[in-house]
Parts: sequence; C-alpha cells; structure tokens
Amino acid sequence: MRTVGSALRLAALAGALLAPCVAQAARYVGIDADVRFEMLEGERSRARLHLLGASVRETIADSRGDRLILFGMVEARDDLSEVMLHELYARHKGPLGAWAVTVGRFRLPYGLMTDFDASRLLYGTPHETMLGMESDNGAMLSVARGAVNGAVSLTQGYGHHHPPRLPGHGIAMARVGVTPGETEEVSFGLSAAYGRTAHAHDAEMTTRRALVGADATFYAGRWLGRVEASAGRIDGRTTSAGFVALDAALAPGLDLNLAASAILNGPMSADEYVAGLTWRPRWLNVRGGYRHGGVDEGRHEVTLQAYRLFALGS
Repeated sequence: MRTVGSALRLAALAGALLAPCVAQAARYVGIDADVRFEMLEGERSRARLHLLGASVRETIADSRGDRLILFGMVEARDDLSEVMLHELYARHKGPLGAWAVTVGRFRLPYGLMTDFDASRLLYGTPHETMLGMESDNGAMLSVARGAVNGAVSLTQGYGHHHPPRLPGHGIAMARVGVTPGETEEVSFGLSAAYGRTAHAHDAEMTTRRALVGADATFYAGRWLGRVEASAGRIDGRTTSAGFVALDAALAPGLDLNLAASAILNGPMSADEYVAGLTWRPRWLNVRGGYRHGGVDEGRHEVTLQAYRLFALGS
C-alpha cells in the first residue's frame, strides 16, 4: 500500500504542476487476463492465472494543442500471488508531440522496451537481466523531430518491485531512434544506461550497471521482425545479450511466432528458443508454443494461452 500511496501522491503533484487549460478530455479503461496451461519437463502440468491487469488513461487537451496524459496500470501475477503498481505517471506533451515531460513511474527508454511489451507473450526478453526492471520512478524528457526521436530519464533504480523513497540509488537511461523514409517500415535505435538498481527482493542491495544497446524493428511483407543487442558491465562482470523475434501472418487471424535470446553474464550463460502460433478469433487470443532452454538450460516446455483484453473508451 505504501507503494501505491507514494506513487499516487507523486502523480497527483505532477498533474497539478503540468495541467494545461482544459478544452476536451478522453478516457480509456482496460482490463486484461492471461490464463495458461503449462507442461514443463520434470514437473507436473498446471493451469494458472499468469496475469491479471487493469489500466486507466485520461487524456486532457487544450486549445493550444498541449496534452496532459494521466496513466496508471496495476498487475497481479502468478495466481494473484504478486500484486504490483507497474506504472503511474503524468505526461505533458507539447503541440504535435514535439516534446514531452513525464513524471512518476513509467516504462524506461531503453531498446525495444520503449514501445514493445512481451509480458503478454509466450517468450521474454533479456531486459530483466540487463536492466533489472521495466519501469521505475523518476522523470523523463522525450523529444521528436521529423524522423528522429529520443528520450532521457533519471530514475531511482527501485523498479516496480519496491516503493519509491528518497533519494534512491540513481540510474540514467537514454535512447535515440530513427525511422527513415515515409513508409516507416524500418526503425533503428541506440540506447545507454548507467547507474545503480536495487535487487528484485532487497531494496537496499544494489547492482552497478553500465550498458549500451542497439535495436531495430522492420516490416517485410507478411513479416514483422525485432532485433536487439546489449553489452556492458554489471557489477564489474562483462555482460552481453541478444534477442530476435519474428512474426509472420500465415492467414487472416493466424500468425507464426518465433523468438530467440541469449545472455552471457561472466561465466554464466542462458539461451532460449520459442516457436508457436497465435490464433485470434473474435473474443480472445489463443496462443500455443514450445520453449527450449531459458533459466533451466535444456528444459522443454509447452504452453497453451488464452488472452482477453476488455477495453472501454470515452
């Protein structure tokens, strides 16, 4: 509760400081559920509620074209055993989105994580190992000019696992992206991160991180591809990671999903390979996939997922 209360006060203060003169407002409410049946090598098969999420977005615009966006998202994972406030922020965007200031708990500007979330998919990305978190408490400045966009953030390093407190450990991140041409079929990005983050289960223990990364997203006919590579030092150990994902439209409502990742952290390494299908009937998404590797190298896993998003806008 202290996490929710502190973040709510932070977002409310940001909204009061950044709020423009109101001309119109729009609201979006979303609730999503992810149920999975898993067959893991060496373990009993099980069905579980992988994730239950709820989010609210309020967009307030004035006559000058400025916009204030208030957003909050709560998630409960693994049969509701872990409940966290994943995001809660106020974002003031200038006319035509040329610049934006974000204050609160937000997704960090690094690599594919900037606008790609794999938490509802059957595979993961190396971000948890490389950065230790997806969102954090602090401030971010974003800019966009033509084909170039960028963002720089300064956050506490506690992530979404711990409540915000002052002064924090401190980590800075930045990303510059380019989307050349008019078709926007290809985009590239360069990222960097430097500072300290808390351990997932101990807010006082810290991890030093100094990382650089490159990412790309491309569309080629029926294919959508994502690639990312990061390297640097984590607590003095040379660490590198690579990730690639490919999705292909096989037929209306049916996609092929392929993904692979590799992490080399000092003497330790972990690889993961995933192949699956996504079927999208009218009311939900159904995914089935095979995974090999991961944290337990050599383990085989088959997962069947039913995912549903309920959305209401005004």
